[in-house]
Amino acid sequence: MPWRNLPPEMQHTLAGFVWAIWWALIGRSLYHANLVRQGRRRFWSLILAWELMIAIGMGVVAGGAAEWLQLTGMAAAGFIAAISYLGPRTIEAFQVWAERKAGIDDPEP
Repeated sequence: MPWRNLPPEMQHTLAGFVWAIWWALIGRSLYHANLVRQGRRRFWSLILAWELMIAIGMGVVAGGAAEWLQLTGMAAAGFIAAISYLGPRTIEAFQVWAERKAGIDDPEP
């Protein structure tokens, strides 16, 4: 296997990336299944392609945040899945709320 020839640090990073993407896919799949159950989305549709891209992006971001928070094992997996389930819109809404609460104004464009 080609990855076995990589330095240990790179193997560790690659393994972390793969696990982050895996748990992000689980989180986004739960979100998608919930919308299907509510009748707001068909199970098989082109939207699944967008969900895949969101899952990859959220996996990278949440994986980095989990590492920064020094979460390991199942704590990191749960964190990544939960953040991925919430998705970018919920994270952005929380950020706006936190900025308003802290008194940080949005700069004029």
